[in-house]
Amino acid sequence: MRTATLAAGLLLSWLTGCRAFDPNLLAPTPGTLVARLPTAAQEAHASWASPYPTSPWEAGRDRDLNHLFEREVRETLAEPFGEPRCFLLLTTNTLDERSGSGWFMASTMTLGLFNLLGLPYSRNRMLVETRLDVLDQDQNLVGSYRAQADAKALGSIFSPTNYAQSDRVVYLQAVRGGLSQIKAQLAADAPRLQPLLAGGR
Repeated sequence: MRTATLAAGLLLSWLTGCRAFDPNLLAPTPGTLVARLPTAAQEAHASWASPYPTSPWEAGRDRDLNHLFEREVRETLAEPFGEPRCFLLLTTNTLDERSGSGWFMASTMTLGLFNLLGLPYSRNRMLVETRLDVLDQDQNLVGSYRAQADAKALGSIFSPTNYAQSDRVVYLQAVRGGLSQIKAQLAADAPRLQPLLAGGR
């Protein structure tokens, strides 16, 4: 009886140990512009078509992107206080999204037994193009920056090493990779942008 109880306890611990979503994925990427842009209004859009028209993940992707970009602008790219003097528009385009079929086939052939033991059911990879447009107060485009980054993660139902929300994770990882590249481009171009955005109406 004790052996069965111990085994059940260990199994329950394993089954509830799936790797949690890391909230730091919604935090700004490392580094702050030495010469920040003037206070900016911001907006972000994710260009992505779900194979399932009613998928809640499509709305979730926009929500994650806007949360990340709002913090990115306020904490690393632009002055956080005052009236907005420019507009930053971030758009992402998912160029490629794949789920490895090997794990899925193994899961199907074993009727999900592998998944109950903690093995993954998919290997997700995503390639995302990220673009940042900088507009002045009159909505004139004064700068545009583009980057591509990819990410991959394993999806699992029960595992302390794999993600239950691997799609969400790889998307944010890829966007963060693109933002890091764009931030370097923006830092190099800041001396040109500053006078273009300094004038008021």
